[in-house]
Amino acid sequence: MKSSIKQTILLGLLFFFFSLFLVFATLPKFLILDRILLKNHIYVMAEEVTERMLSLRLKKAQIYIKDFKLGDFESLELSLGTFYLLLSGQCAGGSFQIKLYLNKEIVAKGKDLGCIKNAQVRSLDLRIAEGVKGSLELTNVKLKDLSLNELSLNFKGNAFSVEAKTAGLTFLGDGVISFNKQNPLSSSINGKLVGSGMTMLLSGTLNSPSLEFAR
Repeated sequence: MKSSIKQTILLGLLFFFFSLFLVFATLPKFLILDRILLKNHIYVMAEEVTERMLSLRLKKAQIYIKDFKLGDFESLELSLGTFYLLLSGQCAGGSFQIKLYLNKEIVAKGKDLGCIKNAQVRSLDLRIAEGVKGSLELTNVKLKDLSLNELSLNFKGNAFSVEAKTAGLTFLGDGVISFNKQNPLSSSINGKLVGSGMTMLLSGTLNSPSLEFAR
């Protein structure tokens, strides 16, 4: 009886992944991707689109989040891996990889991304599941009316530590994340940094942070 149940489950999983393979291989991938992104207010434009059986490649692509331009990318490629979708790209001499697993876990790695608006990504190594773990290092950061030479964050689940450098001053602090399972990048963040007798407050979301001096 147990053997029969295991065989049924195995056949069901094989059928599911075979169906996923057929869908990914035969349907117009850019239209599907565009529809998914539009639901999340993300817009992608590219000068050239190449579709292969298991991948989609964009050249000279621009990405907008709502009305904010994220950046210009020399190339973007979406491909099907084992149990995940892989988004990789290159821009301004840097590169990145983002893996989206079936359980909605996200793994992102990258370095030297100089094409991102309002910041340069020196290094990116994050895992987003029930919380956020890993590190993010940025340079030449602009948040509202505040400019930073460097901004480093270390995430530990639902908490993080942060270091900011601006005008020869160093600020250190920490904060918490209110994790959003449905849309992880919309998770709220709140933190406080202190240095040289001054305080800065970090707020907003992971995809739209805000940093300002406390009054």
